[in-house]
Amino acid sequence: MVTMRQKLRTGFIIIITGMFLQAESGESGMAFLKIPVSAQTASTMGVFAQVSGTPFTIFDNPIGIINDDIRIGFSHNFWFADVSGDALAATIPLKKGNLGFGLNFVKIPGIEIRDIPSDESLGEVEAQYMSAAVGYAYPIFSKLSIGCTVKYLYEHLYAENAGGVAFDIATHWQIPSGMDLALSLSNIGQMQTLKDKATTLPTLFKIGIVRPEIFADSPFNVNLGINLIANLVTEKTYFQVGGEIAFTDLIKIRGGYERVGTINRTALGAGLNFGRFEIDYAFIFMPDGLGYPNLLTLSYRPEL
Repeated sequence: MVTMRQKLRTGFIIIITGMFLQAESGESGMAFLKIPVSAQTASTMGVFAQVSGTPFTIFDNPIGIINDDIRIGFSHNFWFADVSGDALAATIPLKKGNLGFGLNFVKIPGIEIRDIPSDESLGEVEAQYMSAAVGYAYPIFSKLSIGCTVKYLYEHLYAENAGGVAFDIATHWQIPSGMDLALSLSNIGQMQTLKDKATTLPTLFKIGIVRPEIFADSPFNVNLGINLIANLVTEKTYFQVGGEIAFTDLIKIRGGYERVGTINRTALGAGLNFGRFEIDYAFIFMPDGLGYPNLLTLSYRPEL
């Protein structure tokens, strides 16, 4: 008998690849490119990627890698049905701008193979997805910045492999009213053929608005943000909102909400700052009983 765990695992691979659906429905694939990589991103649905300064924003918005310190991070993502992901990222300040590096790896083990509907499988395989990114961000003026990321993409499914290249470009403007406005275009590129068809990348156009440091002079600080997103392949639009409360830079409490069509997702998270170390955790409430993914991220700022 096929268990619920096996159904979830099978469902996840269909969602994350999209290649089995795109030929008929026009859906984009490589959906792992839209999955949050770090706890900071997941807990706020990515609305602070443009201003966070964390190295993992290289996977969301290259503008976010701008900061004054070297930062190194590791993130582990516990999804469901044994699906997991790991990511490494770093950002380095240069004389002009910041350079960022990132490696994101997602695996789906224990996928059972059947050639006909049956309780007996022919064996198990593992699907793998990888993104290796190099990015650069540069402040043109004091309140205007631009950034670009180049990503090498790889997917392995059963006995098939394919690679590809994609680009992300973004700009960020600090509006005089105190808000931050960012525009980005992600996953511009192409994959090689996998099983007689190249997987279509989820090209996203995003408008992000952040109101940072609402109570800058108080013991706690509040940041609020919203993303408006258009998938240029599926022509679908959706939005994300998020908030963060910081208590004297020691403790951060976060929350986020996303609505895609009729599907709702919410997330909660927290971060603790221990000098040059930071630990962050996020918990996502998935719809339709798919499970409760959680992410754990560790970051370090070496002393120069």
